[in-house]
Amino acid sequence: MNQGLMFYPALAMILLTVVVLYLMFRGRQSAVKSGALSAAYFKTYDTGEKLPRAVRQTERCFHNLLESTPPFYFLCVALISLAKVDWVFIGLAWAYVACRVLQSLVHVTNNKVGPRSKLFMLSWLVLLAMCVRLGFLIV
Repeated sequence: MNQGLMFYPALAMILLTVVVLYLMFRGRQSAVKSGALSAAYFKTYDTGEKLPRAVRQTERCFHNLLESTPPFYFLCVALISLAKVDWVFIGLAWAYVACRVLQSLVHVTNNKVGPRSKLFMLSWLVLLAMCVRLGFLIV
């Protein structure tokens, strides 16, 4: 099997992170242009001002992506390095990406905590399945 196929789900996660970064940047710009927030806020983040809710949601989504995807990237690199990529891992990796895309969509739109939490947990269960499966394959 072509081990490089594992690169594509990792690339998709990077692209998702870039899209959310762009949305966060645009939201910040809009907040400053509308006067809802001063540009000085972003110097130290402690001017006493409060971010508008939509901007805060997008920021939390961005930080969430930065905090929770490193294990996924590590697994992708480990699978390629160990030459263990197969269709099951490819499917699990894309399932992880799908969960994170859906979770991010919920996070930056209606932000319903129930669906968002379930998708987040499901993404971690997929990641755990990948870890356990790899563990059994390399023992």
